[in-house]
Amino acid sequence: MAGGSRPTQADVARLAGVSRQTVSLVVLDDPRVSPRSRAAVTSAMAQLNYRPNVAARALVSHHTGFLGIVFSDLANPFHAELAEALRAAADRLGFVPFISPVGQSADEEKVAINRFTEMAVDGLILVSPLSDNTTLEAVGAQVPTVIVTRNSGPANVDLVHADDRASAAQVTQHLLAAGYDPVVFLGYERRIEGDSSLARIDGYRAAMRRAARAEQVQIVTQGRVPQIVGGLAASLTHGFGLVCHNDLIALEAWAALAELGLEPGPDVGVAGFDDTGMARFPGVGLTSVNNGTTGFADTAVEMISQRLAGRTARREVVLPTHLIVRRSTLRDEPDRPPRPARQI
Repeated sequence: MAGGSRPTQADVARLAGVSRQTVSLVVLDDPRVSPRSRAAVTSAMAQLNYRPNVAARALVSHHTGFLGIVFSDLANPFHAELAEALRAAADRLGFVPFISPVGQSADEEKVAINRFTEMAVDGLILVSPLSDNTTLEAVGAQVPTVIVTRNSGPANVDLVHADDRASAAQVTQHLLAAGYDPVVFLGYERRIEGDSSLARIDGYRAAMRRAARAEQVQIVTQGRVPQIVGGLAASLTHGFGLVCHNDLIALEAWAALAELGLEPGPDVGVAGFDDTGMARFPGVGLTSVNNGTTGFADTAVEMISQRLAGRTARREVVLPTHLIVRRSTLRDEPDRPPRPARQI
């Protein structure tokens, strides 16, 4: 081996006293190699600091071990936590994860997906994708694909999600039962088939109809949470409840209420979704729906592994959720006179 050059399989074979074909079989983890030869090759690799050529191995095995993961928004703490859970799950099953955050852009999402397919990833995990079903069907025809947190998708991709409609109804019922009136939904409205934003609005509306209460849906755009919460506080003063699409919106609403001198819980009920780490912080205590982040990740990566093992039938997994009640929806001082809202 020339000084400074990268060791090759031929170098490993000479040191191990085996054929180059045997080295190749060890790299591919072929079970036909005897334990003695495998040990000799493994030892030679370590001595030479040999690293298999991923591209060459992929040509032979038809697998790269790569997993492409696309997120539409990493500013959402749930997505950040899910990214870490997916990384850990991929590592446990022997995949190398590549994560691409793309913002709220279907065009950027398509670019990321195309790059991953060009890399010949073994599978794609798309979290809250913005692409339409026609695009996703084409992707699923090229590579095993799992859609996470969307309630529907084309027939050739797998799905893992929570029951967003039922969860939103449960949160709404909890706020109504706690005595908050009116109960307002604060969230997004992404006009994408199966999107969680639509399912959660639908669940809220269903619960309000059952309770014979007037529905009030406030659609959030970037930077508008304080303005919307301020308007509600000005007209309602206190005693209303907020069903927020996620913890990020709920915490933004919390901050806006604090600026107005209102306290979540005694003054205004505030509930979110995803039960992120921030919701559990001491001094916060945000009521939230726990979707089971680790369950999303483990199920999605396992679905890719099953596809690679030969499964062809589509799978859809609906994970259970749990409403975690904390102080942001506890009216623990019912006899306390309401705090006056600040002038807006």
